[in-house]
Amino acid sequence: MAYPVIGQAITLEIADGYFSGRYQARVQDMETNSLFIDIPLKHGSKYPTNLPTGQQVLVQYRTTDGALCTFQSAVQGRDVRQISLLQLHKPESSQIRRFQRREFLRVPILATFHLVFVDSESKEVLTADANGCDISGGGLSLRVRQELPVRRDDIIGFRFQLPLEGRTHEIVGKARVIRVAPVDSNGWKLVSLKYFEIQERERQRIVQYSFHRQIELREKGLLKR
Repeated sequence: MAYPVIGQAITLEIADGYFSGRYQARVQDMETNSLFIDIPLKHGSKYPTNLPTGQQVLVQYRTTDGALCTFQSAVQGRDVRQISLLQLHKPESSQIRRFQRREFLRVPILATFHLVFVDSESKEVLTADANGCDISGGGLSLRVRQELPVRRDDIIGFRFQLPLEGRTHEIVGKARVIRVAPVDSNGWKLVSLKYFEIQERERQRIVQYSFHRQIELREKGLLKR
């Protein structure tokens, strides 16, 4: 797999801890075992952040054909050349993962989603459980019972447990219904939703889950490369 090139913009993602968030940086130099980037700027911040040595990061970037590549890395230290730089571990090329050309990859998820929303006709507040079908950083789809009065453009609050790297995270947000499929032979209907309100930290966790799940499916031969 191709490494990012000098001058290319990259994204660093940190899912947990004091430095959790999404950062932008640019590759300034490259050596056999290291990448050197400018001091990254956290999304929504005006000032660069000096990430500490040992901090684990997920590096993301686009190839010339638009595919998304990602690899796990860690901060190795700092360097000063013409400007201050952050030194990252450069992995073997075989450790770089290439993903299909989509902004957000949807992957299967087995989870129970707890829902709350207002029936657009009766104005009654309803609660229900739904079965997860697939999920991405942009939205999700759920299976609900046929009697649940879900309609296009409804705003639905959701809560579920997301497994990620040996831990479980509670994800809470709101999503807009963009499609309701016809009821199947077993009395279920598929509801597709796009996030309406979700914290960026929780979206990042979903994106990381999607990456890890895609790798797992590829290794099992259940997803084409």
